[in-house]
Amino acid sequence: MLDSSDQYFSYWDSPYNNFNYSYVNTAVDQYKYSTLAIDRLGIGNSSHGEPLNEIQAPIEIAAIAALTKMLRDGTFPGVKQIKKVVHIGHSFGSGQTYNLVNMDPSSSDGIVLTGFSGNGSFVPVFGAGANFVQANDNQPFRLGSKIMGYSSVTNAYGALDYDAALPTPLNYPNGYLANANINSNQYNFFLPKFFDLGALVAGEQTKQPVTPGELLTLGSVPMMNAYAGPVLVITGQNDVPFCGGNCLATGDPMLASIPAAVKKSFPNAGDNFEAYIQPNTGHGLNFHYNQTGTYDVINCFLNGKGLASS
Repeated sequence: MLDSSDQYFSYWDSPYNNFNYSYVNTAVDQYKYSTLAIDRLGIGNSSHGEPLNEIQAPIEIAAIAALTKMLRDGTFPGVKQIKKVVHIGHSFGSGQTYNLVNMDPSSSDGIVLTGFSGNGSFVPVFGAGANFVQANDNQPFRLGSKIMGYSSVTNAYGALDYDAALPTPLNYPNGYLANANINSNQYNFFLPKFFDLGALVAGEQTKQPVTPGELLTLGSVPMMNAYAGPVLVITGQNDVPFCGGNCLATGDPMLASIPAAVKKSFPNAGDNFEAYIQPNTGHGLNFHYNQTGTYDVINCFLNGKGLASS
C-alpha cells in the first residue's frame, strides 16, 4: 500500500515461508506508514528464473537497491518522491537488508533485522529440519503444473480437501525447493504451545519455494558493516536457524543474547543499535500469539529514532 506521505517503510519476505501481512497492516493502520512489500525473485508475479545460477542473493539485493533509488528519486511509477526510507527484512531478507546498507549506507534511514543473528552455525540444523524437496512435486496442484478435473486440492496434511477452491498452477520448474511437510514447517518456524494450529496449516498451504542459488549465497554477509544509522535486531527467543532454539544460550555471561552479538558488526552505529529477544516465539515471529508485541517493539524503536511517519 502506497500513499503520498513522507515516510516509507519496506519489507521483503523470508524465502522459506509466506509473510503474514498483519505486520504491514499494523504499520499502515496504526502507525500510518506507507509500505511496499518486495517479493523475492521467482515469487509473486516474477518469472521463474533458472534456480541455481540466476536466482541468487546478489541479484535480489541489486533489485532492492534499484527500487529504493527509484523511491528516493521520485521515479517509482505512481509514487511521490519519498524523503525517508526504512528497510525491514526477515531471515534471508534480513541478510539482504544487511548487505544493502553495507554496500550503500545512504540507502536507508533505519533498518530492522527480524529473525536474524550473526551466528550461521545453526543453518545446517534448519536445512535438515526443512528436508527440502522439489516444490512442484510437494504441492503439484499449486506449485507444479497439474490441473485436476474436479474442485479438490491437497491440504497441508496431504489429504484431498474437497471444499478448497481449485488453484491456478504456478508451474515452477525443477530446482525450486520447498520444505517437506507441515511437520518440518512447524519445527523450523513455530514454537509449540504458542501458536494457533490454523496459522501452521495456513503457512504450509501458502508456503513459497526457495532456490539452491539462494541457499548457497545465504552466507554471503560481510563480518563488518559500514552502516551508521538505527539498527534493530529482533528475534524470537526460540529461533532455530539463527539461535539453535535458544537465543539466550550464548555461552558467554557478558553477552545478553546471540543476536546481541550483531552489535560488533555495526561499529559505526553506536547507540543506534538495539537487540531485542521476543519471548515464547520461534523463527516465524508473525505466526505466534504475541506477534503484536513484536510489532510494538519495532514501531516504538523507529519512533524513538525519529522515524515516525509524518
